[in-house]
Amino acid sequence: MKTHPLIKKIEQAGLIGRGCGTFPTAKKWQAVLNEKEKEKYVICNASESEPGIFKDEFILNNYPEKVIDGINLAIKTLGARKGFIYLKPSYYDKFRQKLEVLIGDDKIELFSKKLGDYIGGEESAMINLMEGKREEPRLKPPFVTSIGFLNKPTLVNNCETFYDIALIDRGKYEHERFFCISGDKTLPAVFRFDEKITVKEAIRKSGLYPDFPFFIQLGGKMSGTCLRRDQTDDLSIKYYAGLFIHSYEKDEKQLIRSWLKFFAEESCGQCVPCREGAYRLYNLYESGGYDKELFTDILFTMENTSLCSFGKMATVAISSYFKNIKQEKILDWKERLTCY
Repeated sequence: MKTHPLIKKIEQAGLIGRGCGTFPTAKKWQAVLNEKEKEKYVICNASESEPGIFKDEFILNNYPEKVIDGINLAIKTLGARKGFIYLKPSYYDKFRQKLEVLIGDDKIELFSKKLGDYIGGEESAMINLMEGKREEPRLKPPFVTSIGFLNKPTLVNNCETFYDIALIDRGKYEHERFFCISGDKTLPAVFRFDEKITVKEAIRKSGLYPDFPFFIQLGGKMSGTCLRRDQTDDLSIKYYAGLFIHSYEKDEKQLIRSWLKFFAEESCGQCVPCREGAYRLYNLYESGGYDKELFTDILFTMENTSLCSFGKMATVAISSYFKNIKQEKILDWKERLTCY
């Protein structure tokens, strides 16, 4: 099996993907390198559509050269034909000129996703869009590392991952990550923390620890997990891009409605559990006096049968809110299966 000194460095650093997948970066690079097909591609995913997460914007604004360095390192290491930076429209408009200057004659092209589409950040849906196809996730396997862009082996990494690759190559990686904090009565900000510190420590070190009763949504404002303050004491930030602070004073119905409406509107419609589930959840809740057993049954079905991670993530905020904040019991999948 072929190997490469940079991939060894990445493995030794223990770097994981800085998107939502958190897959070991070295394994993904090695998978693409191992493919016999000579034509390969590299894609930097900077679609960043999760509300409450804006670290990639911060990186592109302050350290774009490191992102470009990371992409070029991937192209060279994997022997790729070309690289792409996949940007959401607002990022494309904001950073296009700066990035084009930095890219120069490099084999990197900018690509702008559609306006306001959340599913476009999923790697296979992103590749479909780049190929001019319907924007929906592909069945896996095969994975994009073997059958990706133009049916060729493709490496897809987050913008921050390529930033960290540039640091690893220069021997300057210190096991830190960017972390977003925003929320009620809280100015949005991005910080660089040791990835081993706890969520509680991160909030305190940021200087943004609230002086009002609050709970947090870890990982984003829509698909993040809702947690009480006491649940953040021993939880490291390693696998999370940020958090959103919620005041207990806010209207609960409005909060839950915003989650349900978001996923009902953003579902690509490809699979029944997600398409119908998100729509039914929203309408059930809007009707008032809804059947809670039916509501939780739909959540369970979406989480366990949706085609891609979108349908599964759609349940996280609501389920964790009832379980951790409301402290109402919702059966997990093992408990629920014993009921039938």
